[in-house]
Amino acid sequence: GGNHLFVTENEGASWKALGGDLTTNDKNRQRSSGGAITKDNTGVEVYCTIFTAAESVVEKDLLWTGSDDGLIHVSKDGGSSWTNVTPKDAGQWMMWNCVEVDPFVKGKAFFVGTKYKSDDFTPYIFKTEDYGKTWTKITNGILPNHFTRCLRADKKVKGLLYAGTEYGMYISYDDGTSWKPFQLNLPIVPITDLTIKENDLIVATQGRSFWVLDDLSVVQQKAASILNKNLHVFTVNHAYRFEGSQNINAKNAGMNPPNGTIINYYAKNVTDSSKVSIQILDANKKQIKVFTTYAKEKKDKIEVSKGLNQFVWDMYYPTADKIEGQILWHGTVGGPKAAPGNYFYTIKVDKDSAEGSFVIKANPVYNLSAQEYTDQFNFLITVRDKFNDIQKAQKNIQEIRKQINDFTARVDTTLLKEIKQQADTINKQLTAIEEALHQTKAKSGQDVLNFPIRLDDKISGLYDFANSGNAAPAKQVVDAYAELAAQADVQLNKLKTILATDLPLLNKLIREKELPVIGLKKD
Repeated sequence: GGNHLFVTENEGASWKALGGDLTTNDKNRQRSSGGAITKDNTGVEVYCTIFTAAESVVEKDLLWTGSDDGLIHVSKDGGSSWTNVTPKDAGQWMMWNCVEVDPFVKGKAFFVGTKYKSDDFTPYIFKTEDYGKTWTKITNGILPNHFTRCLRADKKVKGLLYAGTEYGMYISYDDGTSWKPFQLNLPIVPITDLTIKENDLIVATQGRSFWVLDDLSVVQQKAASILNKNLHVFTVNHAYRFEGSQNINAKNAGMNPPNGTIINYYAKNVTDSSKVSIQILDANKKQIKVFTTYAKEKKDKIEVSKGLNQFVWDMYYPTADKIEGQILWHGTVGGPKAAPGNYFYTIKVDKDSAEGSFVIKANPVYNLSAQEYTDQFNFLITVRDKFNDIQKAQKNIQEIRKQINDFTARVDTTLLKEIKQQADTINKQLTAIEEALHQTKAKSGQDVLNFPIRLDDKISGLYDFANSGNAAPAKQVVDAYAELAAQADVQLNKLKTILATDLPLLNKLIREKELPVIGLKKD
């Protein structure tokens, strides 16, 4: 049939044609192809079709269309009337495959066409900056047989363009005046369409799946001047808070991007002896975690090389302390994931430093308010800290017991009965506290099936339940924690009393006999 464009304003309940048929010239209407009796409606023989259309993102009621028989039309009144603005240099029978409206300048647009069906493999990209009155062909740098299929303009950087051709990708930093290959690890394959979403470049190919270039920040901010800096940190892209992981060895499937906030930075003079640290801070600039090249723990250590580096913060706060060899049915308590909001970073490379901010966005799958995220996070931090208090208490108990036992082993306590009696009393009290906090009989993972779990294991399990989804803590879990925390505080307060009263008394007796004292090292 004819070459029509329709619009709906009620989600498809009704439609209306915009300006009637778009014509091949100013005198003749398009009509159905074929004879008067039999029409060519088989599909392969249909021409005079609007193949691409777009509305301006910077100007109301400005519409562009391109057809498969070589015509470009523009409307400035929302489709009530149209003007044929086909570039003369395009020749005849171009298939206009893609239109991209410039996201910054009114009246500016890019059209991409092909003529490969006529054995013409020339790349065709045209640009107008005056609503189609004049056009410029912008294909310098694209190989003469790499016919073009699509183009998208960067939404943040004016003049930065991405083009897809029959043989891969190209990029231009000067509004199309010149192009360079932008293939990276993309297969040599036809690029049929492009789009930019959440500052990621999504590439549709013909036969080799979808590809995504995650986070265009480095591409957008590329500049020769960066190479002269000792340290440069690129603007950090917003990141969603979601679960999942990256499998770099994925087979027959796309590889997920790193899960977390990604910080890209350039370090000019890094050596094996360089001290590099990355500090993550919350909205109040209170430290959450710090990662360094010289950290003792593997989880806190980073590898940095000369040139471009990438750091990924998984959005998790530090985990609770872990006692080596300790048997817990629910395992140790992890660190909660950061709630959506604003965060800060500080990067130091030897004497150079840089700081900035970034945003963690809520997962749109879940209908949670900011307060609900905060409530869950605060509750999990509270539970983690209580578990830490229990772990620290157990370490203190073990340290005091070891010192007492070492002391009594090297001293003839038969002549110092008062000291031995005080030491035995403390040991018994420590054992009672320890057994209330932890199942000391558990020596293997299955032992807790025979011996009931204690307060540390119960609190660890409660943390897991509260952390198992995205929701503010339920009343049941809050009440359960209050009961367990109160029981734990009873034991922790008993230990405080021993440290404040009973242990000083033992040391007083030891000093009176001029023997070495027992105590904990200061943190």
